[in-house]
Amino acid sequence: MKKLFFILFVLVSCTQNLDYPDTFKDRVNYNVFGTTILDPYFYMEEFQSDEVVAWSNKQNELTEKYLESSDFVNIQNKLTQAFSSEYFSMSYFNKKSETYFYNSGREQHNLFILKGDEPEVLLDPNKWSEDQTINLDKAVISPNKQFLAYSVSDGGVDWRTIKIIALQTNEKIAEINEVKFSEIKWSADSTKIFYNKYPKPAPSKRLSQQSYNAALYYFDLSTLDENLFFGEINKEENYTVSFIGEEEEILIKVITGSEEENFYLYGSTTETLEVITPMNKASFNYVHSDEEGLFFITNYEAPNYRLVKVSRKDFELSEIIPEDKLALKNVSFVSNLIIADYIDFDMNSKIKAFDLDGSKNDFSIPENIHGTISGFQESEENKILFRATSYTKPQSYYEYDLVTSEVKVIWQEEIPGYNPDEFIEISTYYTSKDGTQIPLTYSYKVSTQVNGTTPVFLYGYGGYNISIRPSFTPKYVAWLELGGVFAVANIRGGGEFGKSWHDAGRLDNKQNVFDDFLYASKYLEVQNVGNRKSTVISGRSNGGLLVGATLIQNPDYFGATLPAVGVLDMLRFTEFTEGWGWRGDYGSPLINEYDFVRNLKISPYHQIKVDECYSPTLTTTGRRDDRVVPSHSYKFTARLQEYQGCENPILLYDTPRAGHGSGNGVAMPKWKRIKLFSIEQAFALKHVKS
Repeated sequence: MKKLFFILFVLVSCTQNLDYPDTFKDRVNYNVFGTTILDPYFYMEEFQSDEVVAWSNKQNELTEKYLESSDFVNIQNKLTQAFSSEYFSMSYFNKKSETYFYNSGREQHNLFILKGDEPEVLLDPNKWSEDQTINLDKAVISPNKQFLAYSVSDGGVDWRTIKIIALQTNEKIAEINEVKFSEIKWSADSTKIFYNKYPKPAPSKRLSQQSYNAALYYFDLSTLDENLFFGEINKEENYTVSFIGEEEEILIKVITGSEEENFYLYGSTTETLEVITPMNKASFNYVHSDEEGLFFITNYEAPNYRLVKVSRKDFELSEIIPEDKLALKNVSFVSNLIIADYIDFDMNSKIKAFDLDGSKNDFSIPENIHGTISGFQESEENKILFRATSYTKPQSYYEYDLVTSEVKVIWQEEIPGYNPDEFIEISTYYTSKDGTQIPLTYSYKVSTQVNGTTPVFLYGYGGYNISIRPSFTPKYVAWLELGGVFAVANIRGGGEFGKSWHDAGRLDNKQNVFDDFLYASKYLEVQNVGNRKSTVISGRSNGGLLVGATLIQNPDYFGATLPAVGVLDMLRFTEFTEGWGWRGDYGSPLINEYDFVRNLKISPYHQIKVDECYSPTLTTTGRRDDRVVPSHSYKFTARLQEYQGCENPILLYDTPRAGHGSGNGVAMPKWKRIKLFSIEQAFALKHVKS
């Protein structure tokens, strides 16, 4: 790598009195299906090299210096206060639960606590590293209550290390590496744990090597040996295992990449496993079992999903809850009820209840409880717990008495300095470019005089059948308190309206996603809710692609753009970690010419034009992102800085020791999240304020 830099030449660019870091360009190109692709920043794909890290550090320094005269400190102070709320997981209130998570508001990470007359802190991730970047993921106590298995992420990466300890002595029993995208499952006799594992990559490629050949393993506590349980059959498959009933019959979910279609295997031993659902024709998600069969939510012959039961005896499929006009997202089997969560047309939960045979039940949630309603669980006989949250209302936990139908609040999250009664949510629809009606929800403080100059923070995702549902996050408290509007567009590509909504925003239909997002801003402007220049667009991961493509297709349209951890090189994403598995939404452009031609047209990195004026842009990524590797953001920023045709700033912020996510402590500690969100919003306000 070092030799390469002797033959490189330096690009120095200045914009709005910004002295961008010197950025090397290489005379690199490659050929795909007869087309020559110029890629002068190809070397940035070695994103852990000393040279690239040094360049990124200089970009960070420039960004922080640029924001010295912004609202950064004010926003950071407000977010620090907002992120200081006390937190209990709902299991604290469930009399059947033995453990819970807790945060006094002062901790960077939640504590994992064992209930009792004197509660005992079993795990305190805050003590694991000085900067709190070694993070707790999952924690599961063995059935005999003697052992604890928990998974740890180092610096936000998807890789996990599972640790097993003896509860009474805190003795370390084992440490298991190379675990990724995995649950932790105990055997009923507490002698084994099961997990999903990948081959060990070369140290220099740990964050970038393509992820193939997953397999299910188990660790035997009686022998202290690790053994292959199932897998190594198809290099593209990934697995999740469940054990059914007292006999611990084996149920294995088989997933290929990130594709929606999957299938299940079932049997008494791994040698007798049989396919019990159609293979890779639809999505199946196991939710429950009884003596007769296994229950799945599926879109098999039901684009909006339904609940079916597969007989254990002959694997015959029967319908329990038929497809509805609303998309079915979850079901909970609680107190002889099936409680079904649908997404209503205003994006809030529509809760319906059924008896175990699928007949309708009169159980209902009071109308004054709205937003996303979830987490149904039985806490004691005839008592059900659940939670609700919305964009403006923090989490509330409720107890439902099945005998009296009384519903009462048992806990509400209180955000310091924030009063939910002072905010309003408006749910509506707007017309996209092709006439499709798209849901939109926007929120603001009642005292805010919303007009044509109000700052608007517009968020979108639009991919992978993922539904963006109403939920509260302290992230936007400062924006709202400072007189801004927060808006979410439920664009195509997600799962809000079932499989057809997803299909309408992937592969050949991907352009619909970008059009939907643009037209959300157009609608708000017509409604006198801000204007294009007072609007910042934001999205993460697939949403980073959304923002990048919307920016490139509409240069200098928005007040600011914030592409985060985005898939910005739509040709070479397949060459890193799980990227090959994203073909369900993006295709395989390096091996399929049709996909190549389509993706080249929408790839943000490749469609940047020389001397075009682009909106002020802050691209953010995580230096240890091993899902959408940071070279996407590096290459995009370098080319955008080079080609920018006006004085609008093009900046990068690359969070050290952080990975792909930003929403919880697994991805990064609280202080890093606060800093990142403050940087993003300070940059935005610097450019969208009138």
